[in-house]
Amino acid sequence: MMDEATAVPSTFKWLLWPTHWDFPASDDFLVGEFRVRLMGHALELSYEGSAPCSPDSANALAERYIEALNKRVGMPVGLITEDEFLARTTPPFGGMIRTISASRESRGRTERAVRAARNELLASADQTLRRCYDYLQDARECLNVLDGTGGEAADYAAYKAMEVLKERFGGDAKAKAALGSVYEKAKRAANEERHIPRKGQPQSTASGRSVELAKQAIQAYERYLLTQP
Repeated sequence: MMDEATAVPSTFKWLLWPTHWDFPASDDFLVGEFRVRLMGHALELSYEGSAPCSPDSANALAERYIEALNKRVGMPVGLITEDEFLARTTPPFGGMIRTISASRESRGRTERAVRAARNELLASADQTLRRCYDYLQDARECLNVLDGTGGEAADYAAYKAMEVLKERFGGDAKAKAALGSVYEKAKRAANEERHIPRKGQPQSTASGRSVELAKQAIQAYERYLLTQP
């Protein structure tokens, strides 16, 4: 039988209320041994440590994050459970959810709020990891450009994240030794896609391949940090 300490990490979920955010904000980062995922109007915390997890610790971290987010957004939100959400939105007792079309200005404000809230929670965390998260967000924001022209900028941001990891370990070989082959794959993909294609080669598009590989390399660095004393 699997020991409780090595079981699947405990997961805690909430919904943001009121659901009047007009842009599907997202983020994914590690605070201590908790992974924080913001997925539009949902917040999820997953415990990735080996010791028993305290629900009180998860609740406290979720509240800290929402408090940090509310400092920067125009319309503050709170956390509710899925049952509470259904009670508030299911007829005849619940009302309709009001949504607002996202403008370029509101998207920018939400993206800045997400970045600032993450960095507030990670103020005393590993600086390399913080910089990688910032570059990864830059890359994702480039891919979200509506006219599809952000591919090259996204590749460049992904490449810079890999350069931060190279700097942290003192070279490509040492970074690969610590993080595995995904580091090399991510850097190669970002480097190839950010350059002008040779004659006869198709123009690079905003496929997100280099960004996804960069995310995997950063997650490898997260796991590396968790193993350090």
